[in-house]
Amino acid sequence: MTRRVVITGGSSGIGLATARRFVDDGDDVVICGRSENKLEAAKAQLGQVECHRVDVSDQQAVEALFDAVGPVDVLVANAGICRQARLDDANSDEVWRDSFRINVDGVYYSVKAAAESMPDGGSIITVSSGLGKNARAGYEAYTASKHAVLGLTKCVALELADRNIRANAVCPGWVDTPMSRGDVAESARRAGVSEQQFRKESVDAIPLGRMVQPEDVADLIYFLSSDDARAITGQSYNISCGEFFN
Repeated sequence: MTRRVVITGGSSGIGLATARRFVDDGDDVVICGRSENKLEAAKAQLGQVECHRVDVSDQQAVEALFDAVGPVDVLVANAGICRQARLDDANSDEVWRDSFRINVDGVYYSVKAAAESMPDGGSIITVSSGLGKNARAGYEAYTASKHAVLGLTKCVALELADRNIRANAVCPGWVDTPMSRGDVAESARRAGVSEQQFRKESVDAIPLGRMVQPEDVADLIYFLSSDDARAITGQSYNISCGEFFN
């Protein structure tokens, strides 16, 4: 059966790989993003997908999106940002507000709008992070926002259980995406080393000796959306090549 799937942050990284996974299975896929150019590039790669330019932190825009696309069987709430700021950084308050506006408000608005008309038996997958269960100095805003995503997901799973709608979260470690490459550049700058050195040392510290690929996360998201995961709800799954265990 063809499913209607909405993926926020679907024009790059994990979102793009996830869109490709659903498209390959013949599902009807809608991707959303803030950049028209990135959406057009994603559509050129994916082919038959529907694209919408949406800022998930704008609740009215999110509601208009779901009014336009109609009931969806699967929501992948993936849109997010990762910005570093220590407490004493001049921009720490701005980073805190922006992180919660997109990483928390955006997920909440998407889940709320999708759930209203989602058919019984649907599936919601949120993208949290390994830092949604752990912590790292200088990532206060990102870490707190991703912890919040897990709390939201657990509550939604309980609230929608009587409609047999399942809600689960994935918690990626270090994934090789444009967003993580930007984070590497910033981390290297703060550490006073080259990007190559920082990346090598970080990868060497991962038990499996490699970064997670976007396709790895896409496969887990696809599984959680499928009937093979019909008994799974309210859970969060690390996918980190052993980087995180909690």
